[in-house]
Amino acid sequence: MPELPEVHTTVTQLGEIIVGLKCTDVWSDYDSKHYYGKEQVKDPAYFELFRKKIIGKEIIGTERIAKNVLIHLEDNLTILIHMKMTGHLLYGLYAYEGVRNRWVAKEKGPLRDDKWNGWIRMVWSFGNKKHLAFSDLRKFAKVTLLETDKILEHKDLQKLGPDPINNPFPFSLFKERLFLKQNGKIKQVLMNQEIIAGVGNIYSDEALWLSEIHPEKEVCKISVEKLQKLHKNTLDVLKKGIDFKGDSMSDYRTPSGEPGEFQTKHNVYQRKGEICKKRGCDGVIERIKVGGRSAHFCPQCQR
Repeated sequence: MPELPEVHTTVTQLGEIIVGLKCTDVWSDYDSKHYYGKEQVKDPAYFELFRKKIIGKEIIGTERIAKNVLIHLEDNLTILIHMKMTGHLLYGLYAYEGVRNRWVAKEKGPLRDDKWNGWIRMVWSFGNKKHLAFSDLRKFAKVTLLETDKILEHKDLQKLGPDPINNPFPFSLFKERLFLKQNGKIKQVLMNQEIIAGVGNIYSDEALWLSEIHPEKEVCKISVEKLQKLHKNTLDVLKKGIDFKGDSMSDYRTPSGEPGEFQTKHNVYQRKGEICKKRGCDGVIERIKVGGRSAHFCPQCQR
């Protein structure tokens, strides 16, 4: 699932590209009976309503709330996109191939040549003849339309914990949030979106390794000193993820279609069987399951 730095990068770059553009049309091949009657574009009836409402509207801003991309339109409308596991937004020149019912990038480069950018499920057309395309291999993403002044009333956003990047996030608040689940395993608690918004699998592994905390350690059994390290390291790895334009270990790509670079900076994530990078440590990275998610750690550094 795309994590906070990936979504942050997407929103920052999109804001520089699409604000001021007017939507002239929208296309989608999402269609799932499971979502019929629900306010998602996967219901064809809802998509038609969605399409009619946004055609002719100008984009006036972009925003991120946790892992949600918000595209603000005039007339109090906002498109909410949660990219889930394989979704990412792309911007460029596309053409519709009616026979195959698909859109393809027309310019040479990663938009056209990178396989992860070819699973186009939605396309917004603009007055400048370019497009915003949404690639979503597994079709898990969510796209819906909200009233801008009622965004925070939406059920997906109401229960989110504080965002460690957009807002002040002192240690006192970090500790307070973690202790809402004081008997929980730190890896699970750190990734719980109702506790802290936006920290996912990759960045939690990296922050825990830097802090020398075992992913299964209970929150209440971690010393204040270690929690202070975890607070600092969580913020540091999230900032580093943004600086390196996200992590493309899997399918994530920036709006230009290019991979991020954070995957080249991993200390522990997806390094099972390799020697720990910490100076003076000869531990071998292990991988376990914590709450159904993978956790990578060094058994010597993170006892």
